[in-house]
Amino acid sequence: MIWTRSELIKTPHVHIDEDVTIDPEVFAGNTRINSVKDVHIEGSGYLEGTDRFYADIKIRGIMLCPDAITNREIEVPLETDTQEYYSFEESDSNDDSIRVVTEDVIDLLPAVIDAIWLEVPLQATEAEAEDYPSGEGWRVISEEEYEKSRKDTIDPRLAKLREFKED
Repeated sequence: MIWTRSELIKTPHVHIDEDVTIDPEVFAGNTRINSVKDVHIEGSGYLEGTDRFYADIKIRGIMLCPDAITNREIEVPLETDTQEYYSFEESDSNDDSIRVVTEDVIDLLPAVIDAIWLEVPLQATEAEAEDYPSGEGWRVISEEEYEKSRKDTIDPRLAKLREFKED
């Protein structure tokens, strides 16, 4: 997934079908993701003229994230698409979607890592109700259980209205 400008001029259309390994250090210090595994990249890219490269890629793999309730590492499926635009020339426009190429070498790996960062879930859990933490006088409940308990209770501010009945 690394091409030089001269390689792309010789072969302006490239097919991408690779397994990649991403160093876990990339995600170090983040509390929402530990690492990724089994990452596979598919797609294609083409050089337009001699200064713009466009890549359309699909990323699949598995994110290893801490469970939001138990903090155990769980596997979260990863599947995303991204379109990347590279320019070998500096541009006057303030278009942040265009990556400026340095040293005439395009490396898709940073774009893949950016796409993975965008897919990291805010929270992920595989915990069952019996795995939820509890303590003396408290316990974590599921959202469904919370909604059910809320539905059965009456707002204390409106409880007095139950005494009034229309005859």
